[in-house]
Amino acid sequence: MILTVTLNAAVARTLVVPNLAVGHRHRSLEGTSLAGGKGINVARALRSLGVPVLATGLVGGRNGDAIRDGLSQSAIPFDLVETKSPSRTSTAIIDPTNGTQTEINEKGCSVSSEEASEFLRRLEFLMEYATAVVFAGSLPSNFDESFLAAPLRRAREQGLYTVVDAPPTVLKAALKANPSLVSPNQHEAEGAAGFDFIEREDFSRGLTRLVELGAERACVTSPQGHSYLMDEKEDVIVARAPQIEALSTIGSGDAYLAGLLAGLLHRDLPPVEAVRLAAGCAAANAETLGAGVFDARRAEELSGEVRVETLAPSGLGARSS
Repeated sequence: MILTVTLNAAVARTLVVPNLAVGHRHRSLEGTSLAGGKGINVARALRSLGVPVLATGLVGGRNGDAIRDGLSQSAIPFDLVETKSPSRTSTAIIDPTNGTQTEINEKGCSVSSEEASEFLRRLEFLMEYATAVVFAGSLPSNFDESFLAAPLRRAREQGLYTVVDAPPTVLKAALKANPSLVSPNQHEAEGAAGFDFIEREDFSRGLTRLVELGAERACVTSPQGHSYLMDEKEDVIVARAPQIEALSTIGSGDAYLAGLLAGLLHRDLPPVEAVRLAAGCAAANAETLGAGVFDARRAEELSGEVRVETLAPSGLGARSS
């Protein structure tokens, strides 16, 4: 069972608004509201792929009730700690006329020391039943950026596969706890590595830097639909997403991570095939409204169209497949 941790969960609203213009009144043509936050998005995608999963984290107020209802509707098992401070709302506005998406994310709840201690106690219990734990997303507004270090070390002590996908400062602090895998997007990876990724070789250098900082394995996704995974042999597996008619890329990174974990941990696929599945899930997510929402059969179909090549650490000697 994969345990996903979402410490800053949200009610995630997605609206389709053609010709969006600031300062004008608009009518949405279509919309959806889901339980959200990166860890929950990963759990939803894992559930679609048939991977046993349980979602934990912190929720509060009426939005907390809505998050629980959303998880129940998606048939995702959960064990969440209640906070007095209400959970946030995040809103994404998709403009199909020009292909843009605008995101407005509230800051999130403030968590008391007692609530944080209760979460850590609950997490310790849940980890006894897990084979992997995924810490994904931002932290509550009053948490120190190093909060994840202690539970990560505890998970490693218990022999769990540990994964982190977090903002740059949180990611950099978490790397000191030697996670099994980190899965940032390009912006987050650049922030943690300390330099911009411009050429393809920069992605290889960035992955190497993330491993030097403490990760056993690292992958990075780019806005252009490319992904880069450094495997245990320190080869870099580069995947190019298939051509699709994208509706919204929000949550595609979460779908990618879910596909990668499903391939590596649940199906025991070689890294190249796990990357194909991951890229197929990301592409299928982009065809659909909502983060971590896709049809598993469509993801499998798209995975067969993913172009993959393997680079040596130096970036030379590419092998395509």
